Amino acid sequence: MDVVQAVAGWLHSLATVTLLGYYAILALVVLPVLRRTVNGPALGRVIPAIERRALPLILGSIGVFLVTGTYLLLTDDRFLGLGHVFGSTWSTLLVIKHVLVIALIGIGVFIDLLVVPDITTPVDEAARTAAIRRLARSASAIATLGAVVLLLTAAAQAS
Repeated sequence: MDVVQAVAGWLHSLATVTLLGYYAILALVVLPVLRRTVNGPALGRVIPAIERRALPLILGSIGVFLVTGTYLLLTDDRFLGLGHVFGSTWSTLLVIKHVLVIALIGIGVFIDLLVVPDITTPVDEAARTAAIRRLARSASAIATLGAVVLLLTAAAQAS
């Protein structure tokens, strides 16, 4: 057993649970409860505070993905090099997976740069409500796409 390989796989999985778990809980539990129990101006303080608190976990997870993912890819015998991205089922699934990962990161940037500021300092309460809906949809999209990434990972490992 290769200990480094095992630790890299474990850290990669841990980062996955952290990132996708955060967005799933945010979309399915936290935001629905906050929308029912906290008024608009307070939401403008609470939601950005939640996002600020989660940001180190999110960025840390992305960093762990980059390091462990690169290591796991380069040490896998099925990796034929960047010029052979569609050379096998495994390679094709990994390309699709990484396209989705880039989309996940894009949605996260959208949340941080465009949605949260609209919640913090909205033009009016209707704009804040719309921004909170965008946050909920975006968090749901990340959780859903993340589940697809996990499925592609499992399919690639089985191929």
